[in-house]
This record gives sequence, structure tokens and C-alpha cells, in this order.
Amino acid sequence: MGLVLNSEFLNAQSLNQFGVKAGVNMMGIHSKLDETSSTTNKTGFFVGVFMEFVRTVDFSIQPEINYSSTDNLVNDNISLLHIPILLKYKLGNKFEIYGGPESQFLLKVSNTNIKEGGYKKFILAADLGASFLISENLSLDARYNLALSKYIDYGYNSYKKLNCIQIGLAYKFDN
Repeated sequence: MGLVLNSEFLNAQSLNQFGVKAGVNMMGIHSKLDETSSTTNKTGFFVGVFMEFVRTVDFSIQPEINYSSTDNLVNDNISLLHIPILLKYKLGNKFEIYGGPESQFLLKVSNTNIKEGGYKKFILAADLGASFLISENLSLDARYNLALSKYIDYGYNSYKKLNCIQIGLAYKFDN
């Protein structure tokens, strides 16, 4: 039994794959100012790279580095670096589900000095998503990114958070 499991583990390890991805980034900017809250939605893009480390036939770990750019409330541009570490589980031959923590780094808000005004350069989030495997190398990916920390903190009970929906294509290169 142990020999069978070890050979399955070794075969899965040889399937580690590097890939690229790109797609649409739909950002919801949730603002809370004292007792009033609102959400504004803006659309942009994301591009990135990933490495899938296959642990078993059905389970893998996928760290990524993604860049996103999205218009904000006053048509300035919000640029973020997303670094998620995703745990993926394969459901049959065509579907995968995944989730995990994500670190985000605020790179730029155009026309704004992010060193002032309560901007947080490090943002913590959680991802939950699914993939449809179009072919062995190409997949359609959709995820929800829930902000766990604020990207602007104005003080007592006043802040802004960034939640995202990302939909795109991912391509895995052959080993």
C-alpha cells in the first residue's frame, strides 16, 4: 500500500507546471465613513504567473504573482501586486476548486501620494474560486477575493476595502 501511494506521489510531483494568466479584474471599493457605507465597482485587468506544485493526483498548491490595475472612484488608477497561495482540489477531469490567503501590495494610486492619507501598502485578503479545464494546458478561472484588511484607514469607523472578482484564462506550459 505504501509503495502504491509513494509512486502516485512521485508521479504527481513530476507534473509540476509553470503557467501564465490574464483576465478581467472587477473591483468593488467598499467605503465606510462613520455610519454611511457604499460600494463602487470598477473594471480593469490582471496578468500574472504561477507555479502549480502537484502533491497528489487530486491536490496541488499553487502560488501566484499577479499584477492588477483598476480605475478607482475618481478615475485614478489603483495598481496592486497580488501574491496568493492557493490550495487546489481537482473534481473529476474538468473542474478544480481552490482557496487560500492572499497578500496584496498597493503599488500606486495615480495622482495620489500613497505615503500620505492613511493608505496601507500591505493588504491581507482571502481567495475562493474555481477553474474549468478547457484542455490539458488551458483553463478558465474565476475567483472572489475578499479583503480582510483596509487599504485606506481614515481613523475611527472610516475606511475603504478592495474586494475583487477576477475572471481569466490560465495557460500551463509543458514540462
